[in-house]
Amino acid sequence: MTRKDAIIARRSVRTYTEEPIKDKQLLDLRRFIGTLHPLHASIKININILSRADFQKNYRTTFAANASHYLVIRSVKKDGWLENAGFIGQQIILYLTEHDIGSCWLGMVTPKQEVSGQLPYVITICFGRADNSPLRRSPDEANRKLLHEIVLGKISHPSLLDLLNAGRLAPSSMNMQPVRYITEGTNIYVYRKAPLISINKLEMMQAIDVGVAMANIFVASDGKRVFVREKNYPTPPSNCIYEYTALEYSDDIKNDEVEEDK
Repeated sequence: MTRKDAIIARRSVRTYTEEPIKDKQLLDLRRFIGTLHPLHASIKININILSRADFQKNYRTTFAANASHYLVIRSVKKDGWLENAGFIGQQIILYLTEHDIGSCWLGMVTPKQEVSGQLPYVITICFGRADNSPLRRSPDEANRKLLHEIVLGKISHPSLLDLLNAGRLAPSSMNMQPVRYITEGTNIYVYRKAPLISINKLEMMQAIDVGVAMANIFVASDGKRVFVREKNYPTPPSNCIYEYTALEYSDDIKNDEVEEDK
C-alpha cells in the first residue's frame, strides 16, 4: 500500500488487539516524524509517543480506547496552530495506515495536570493493531458528503478532481465534515463552514479538521501543493470562513521540517 492508497483505505479504529507495536516500527515512526512537512514551520510543536499506561496516568478521555500507544501533539498557540496540528497528525495517520497500523483521532482528551514549561495540549492520536477493522476497499464505502456538497460551484480544472476527493475522504470531528472548497484555475480555496452555534471547543476541533483535509490533499498531490493565506480569495457563502489556498508547488514557497520532541 502507498500513502496515497491509505487515503482511501483508512478507517478509524476504536478497538485494538493486545499485539504490541514492535520497537523497530516505533523507531521508524519517530524517524518519519522527523521528516514531516508542517503547515507552518514557524510554529513550535512537541510530539510525544506514550504507552497506554503512561497516557492513562497523565490524561483523561471519555473514549476508552485500548490502543497500545498514544501520540500526543502540543503546540505554541499562534495563528494557524490548530490547522498545523491537524496537518501534521493526518500525515502520521496515513503513514500508520500504510504500515498496517490502526489509528483514531481522540478529541475528548484533557491533561490531568499541566506541567510548567509544557506547550499547550492540542490533540491525541491513539494507534495499535486493529481488532477486526477491515480497510476500506473503495471511496464509496466512506460515510462522506458528495463532492457537489462540499465544492461550491463548478470544479475549474479536471486535475483537481483527485485532490478534492482526497479532501472529501478526510476524517472530521463527529463526522461533521465542515471543510468547503472553491476552485479557480488550478487553485483550491479552502473554507470552514461555521457551526450553527458558536462553541469554542467545536470550532477548535473543526480548525483541526481543516488541517486534516489539507494533509490529504497534500499527500494526494505528491507534495506538490503548498498552502498559503491570501488577502484576495473568492467570496464564500456567509456561513463559511476562509482558511487557506492550495497552490501548486513552486521554489518560492516551501514547507520545512518539523521534529519530534525528544
